[in-house]
Amino acid sequence: MLTQASISNVTPSLPVSEYEENIWMLQLQQPEQVSRNISAWELSNDANLPLLSKVIHNLIEEIPDLNVRYNFSDDGDLMKYKAEKYEACLNLLTLEADEVSNYLSKLKDIPWDAAVNPPFNSFIIQTEYGVTLALDLHPILDQSYQLEDLITLIQNNYYQLSKDGQVLNLTEIDQSPVGLVSGIQQPNESTQLRLTKSQIANIILDEFRTALVEPDMALEDDFFDYGGHSLLATRIIGNLMQSHGIEVSFNDFFKSPSAMVLADYATANGQDNQQDASEFLLPEGSAPLTFAQDFLWQAYSAYEFSPIYNLPFAIKFFDKVDETILLKAFTDVLVRHAGLRTRFQSSNGVTSQCIIPVSELNQYKWFWDSSESEGVTLSDEASYQFDLTCELPLRIRFIHNLPDEPQVLSLLIHHMVIDEWSLNTIMADLSHAYMARASHSVPSWNLPARNINDFAFLQEKQGLNRQHVDYWINMLRGATRGLALSDSGNQSDASNEISTKAQWMELDLGNDAFKKLSAFARLHGSSIFSVLYTAITLSLHKQGNLDEIVIGTSASGRTEADFFDTVGYFTTMVAHRVQFDTDDSVDSLLQDITYKINESMQYADIPINLIQKELGMAADDGLLFDVYIHIHSNNALNGELQTSEGSIHYQQIPPEKNDSMFGLHFEIMDNVSADGQHALRLVTTYQQERYSQGQVESIFAKINTVLAMFDTEGDCKKPLKQIQL
Repeated sequence: MLTQASISNVTPSLPVSEYEENIWMLQLQQPEQVSRNISAWELSNDANLPLLSKVIHNLIEEIPDLNVRYNFSDDGDLMKYKAEKYEACLNLLTLEADEVSNYLSKLKDIPWDAAVNPPFNSFIIQTEYGVTLALDLHPILDQSYQLEDLITLIQNNYYQLSKDGQVLNLTEIDQSPVGLVSGIQQPNESTQLRLTKSQIANIILDEFRTALVEPDMALEDDFFDYGGHSLLATRIIGNLMQSHGIEVSFNDFFKSPSAMVLADYATANGQDNQQDASEFLLPEGSAPLTFAQDFLWQAYSAYEFSPIYNLPFAIKFFDKVDETILLKAFTDVLVRHAGLRTRFQSSNGVTSQCIIPVSELNQYKWFWDSSESEGVTLSDEASYQFDLTCELPLRIRFIHNLPDEPQVLSLLIHHMVIDEWSLNTIMADLSHAYMARASHSVPSWNLPARNINDFAFLQEKQGLNRQHVDYWINMLRGATRGLALSDSGNQSDASNEISTKAQWMELDLGNDAFKKLSAFARLHGSSIFSVLYTAITLSLHKQGNLDEIVIGTSASGRTEADFFDTVGYFTTMVAHRVQFDTDDSVDSLLQDITYKINESMQYADIPINLIQKELGMAADDGLLFDVYIHIHSNNALNGELQTSEGSIHYQQIPPEKNDSMFGLHFEIMDNVSADGQHALRLVTTYQQERYSQGQVESIFAKINTVLAMFDTEGDCKKPLKQIQL
């Protein structure tokens, strides 16, 4: 449909503007965000087609930029060449009249390759009823040439070259953007058929293999034996429902983690639920906040926009890293993930987000190399106060004070644009981009990256799920707020008036903790997170003689499979109400907690502020819970960058923990070494005005005792009232 020309038929290089470089990179990395300008006109019956062809030919010769190709040189520079032949920019077609609309609609779907396709295309289409002229202009030309200007030049030159002063009369026939396709895909024939158990099992197995990158997994293989965890389970469950119309519950997943057995519990609803991504793929620009972002913005505002929502990551390199190459790689990541170049604006009580165009990135300072960082510390960076209305929400800084010390990289990112899941995506793409840049090329991506603006519009369209809201209201209505420990006499109500200043302690779980707890969890159809969650909850029950407690934790918030790898703040806080019956056993408590956590995952799209509002709590009442538990799995800040000369290893520098939004914050660290070994740690941050070091040490002692009980099956059968901690 589009004629191509190779680089072998080009003239010497032409100058390339910074704008062209930015659009070229955007086209390469996020082609879905580059929309070509296509318009069509109906010609009058007296139009001279040979003359029109000559006019367009002359236009292409007079404006070299219309017929150029772009190529990346071995030296890492973008080169631009003028093609010798004009035919690639002029297409003469004969179509049936009813085929023209469909032909033009498909033009935007054709991939544009800057190395072989010109940025300008013209189409003279003859039908049985007349002639249509269509022009296709790529945005890489927008800074210099507009579609309206070119059509005016064509008309003027047509008039000047015609022997009798003939005018080229054009009637625009397509006022709307060509090629926009929206709506919901209809179920195809295969999904309308009833799936057999064998078919469902094989679909589940395919999802296992893809998520775990284990192409040799068999139907009988256990998902968790191959390194699976709850976050990947979330991805698989979402994909099964959205792409195949197969529903699987989290509880069934953990109890039956092989594709063969899980198929017994799966329900096929006869159609897929996947929506055409083009319906929600919107151009860069202003968008509302997602529900999760809106909650975070309210909390951020309540803390007077202080650095408490900074995420101060830091890593040290064990091998020499080229800072210039890493800057290019980070730029690639910012181009690919638009959420990282977002500003926030509030007007009349409504906050919106706006993506900064790639062409304007050079107007913002966000990267500092070692030479610019003399005397700067990680603490200095961590305490930086962003102004998200006028600067990028991230600061990348190299700190390398002494030649014999390792390079340290500070990655300060504001929570409004990133969550923990996003960090895995960022680091994986950074590694990919660094490898490409180190080889004097640019990174190419298998799939485009969705941005959080699309999700915000989708969520706005769908609205709140009332059934999900009611689930939380029914669970939490009348629950006891905060946490009262018997030896403190203080009722912790999570009020914003309490200081966030905090101390932290670490509990050593032992070298074999992961192996032991994994085996125990598998035996009880649970997870390591649920097991440790139960140990912490039981210890707090004994510490404070509690009848019930509300525990906060994190959920991924990625309710749509299309957005699992989108960089942004999706995470929601969820609250679980745990009630204690002292006649129940420890096993029973574990089963109840496991079921509650797994069941709640499908309802975790509702932000906690909206739930609390439904419960009658005011915005300044703080949080319903004072205890927060969550797990960090597969830490992306421990890894390596690949180059042709070998690997550059890096490791996270643990951040200082001097502030906390929660009275007691338990973080389960599951770090995986290069040889695949897991190391479990439990780090607890506590607000020093609410809790003492002695209290936390007492809780730690109880947690150790509970974990030791898990090694003895008989102890777990005892009722809670017989457990001495």
